[in-house]
Amino acid sequence: MRVLGTPGADYLPAVMAAVAAAIYLAAAYGYSPEARAAPLLIGWTVIALAALDMASRTQTPIGGLLMRWLNPVAARPHGGARHASFPMTRQITAVAWIVGFVAAFALIGALYAIPLYIFAATRWRGERPVAVCLISAVCTLAGIWLLFSRLLRLELYPGLLFGGM
Repeated sequence: MRVLGTPGADYLPAVMAAVAAAIYLAAAYGYSPEARAAPLLIGWTVIALAALDMASRTQTPIGGLLMRWLNPVAARPHGGARHASFPMTRQITAVAWIVGFVAAFALIGALYAIPLYIFAATRWRGERPVAVCLISAVCTLAGIWLLFSRLLRLELYPGLLFGGM
């Protein structure tokens, strides 16, 4: 089955992300106003990005424009095919990085997991010098601290090891 010229299966990742975000939002609306501020921001952002992803996959003039604007590499044909194929090991590695980040977030909390992920990703995936990775991680940490602790006055999830439950 095709939807707007694109196989329906091509929309599944974006649809699943939107469904997961909707469930996340439904749970977040049960929290107190202070506790739900960050989850609402995250949930609605995921829904907006999923909608953009779905729109960019359509075989319409707007879909083509969005594809070129959001992901110019994906808009180029790869040997006659629209999508590049990647080896299974590369796909598994990409998923492992996300799983590792989620595990770190759950165990050590946002304030430590996010800069750690930035450092690790820029060092081992981006192959950048240690100094660049360290500066990126420190700037990310400073931005997170400034935004959440100072401007929004929200306490970030501390992680299971540091008192979260």
